[in-house]
Amino acid sequence: MTLPLRWRIACAVTSLLAVAALSSPAGGANVTSVSLGDASGDTQPSAVPQADITSSTATFKPAEIAFTLVTAAPEDPRTSPNWANPGTKLSWLIRTTSAAPGYDYELRYQMSNGALVGNVFSAAGPGQPLCGATKVDYSGHTYRASIDPACIGRPGSLSFAATMAYQNGGPDIITDGPDNGTYSAVLTRPKLGYWLVGRDGGIFAFGDSPFSGSTGGMHLNQPIVGMASNPVGTGYWFVASDGGIFAFGDAGFFGSTGAMKLNKPIVGMATTPNGRGYWLVASDGGIFAFGNGADFFGSTGSIKLAQPIVGMAATNSNKGYWFVAADGGIFSFGDALSFTPRLGGSPVTGVTAAPDGKGLWVTRANGEVDGYGSAPSLGGLTVPPAQPIVGIASLAVPGSSAPAPAPAP
Repeated sequence: MTLPLRWRIACAVTSLLAVAALSSPAGGANVTSVSLGDASGDTQPSAVPQADITSSTATFKPAEIAFTLVTAAPEDPRTSPNWANPGTKLSWLIRTTSAAPGYDYELRYQMSNGALVGNVFSAAGPGQPLCGATKVDYSGHTYRASIDPACIGRPGSLSFAATMAYQNGGPDIITDGPDNGTYSAVLTRPKLGYWLVGRDGGIFAFGDSPFSGSTGGMHLNQPIVGMASNPVGTGYWFVASDGGIFAFGDAGFFGSTGAMKLNKPIVGMATTPNGRGYWLVASDGGIFAFGNGADFFGSTGSIKLAQPIVGMAATNSNKGYWFVAADGGIFSFGDALSFTPRLGGSPVTGVTAAPDGKGLWVTRANGEVDGYGSAPSLGGLTVPPAQPIVGIASLAVPGSSAPAPAPAP
């Protein structure tokens, strides 16, 4: 049997890229959260449990670095008189490039003028803060603070240690620091990004999204109308308006509507969380499922729509999905969260889910990208493209909270 031209092209591209991929392994898991224990009863010059650090943590998120600290006898800084003393503070020391025992930044947590504050200082010039913490809190017997990664230059990785200074009524200050000067295991910045695809199959990559191929130089029988990426970010699919599939990288082929007579054209697609299946959606919201895990959670096929459907995205749980219409309307099915649409502007042409499943990126024909929920801004096209943008797909890379071995102090 002779395969259709489109699938022969997809096979050829996939095979070539698969061979190339053998010499360069996938990005692998990111360690994005670590804990650092601390021996008890080691405060100096005397034992004071309020100053005795027992544990601290750091979590590297796409748009936030969150820190916590717990002591043997935690106090609410907003009500404790000892936290009103100028010598009482705690610090997370952040190492991004410095060799041990140095560090690059200090996130300082303290009371100031009756308010709980957090500020980031450079170790090289600790006079004026570089920025304020985005969150400062005390809850659940835990001290908490978060910063924007941009404040410390969006490092690719970091490690940290925690210190405590406690002024217990008199002039003496009780301190605790990292055991033997040991810093935490290294955290790596979570990879985050998305691709925009034009009607001709041209690709625009943002953030960490890699280029795996395009149809920008091919003659297409039907225009590209959408795209989706595999769960590990090592391949993606394009779909044409007749439902023909173009696969790149190690994205597999699971079927298409290329040989079917369609009532309405295909306008978008989404992949299942296991990467072994996908859905195609038509402009009336009709669904076509292929491969493993592409279950049905509803459609707008029988609903009178104000504007046609133009794209879809799946939830991480594989128990729901979203449709988006040309006017920006968002339709949620299954366990997909609801979002208030932003109407008006350039026509909406596609949607993709944020890696945590709690947000969406919606793209427009002019290359603008709107973020909803947890989806941080990664930018869009500043100049309208030669061919309109017709789809968007997000990069998702497996993460791990298992700590790596701690480096030597």
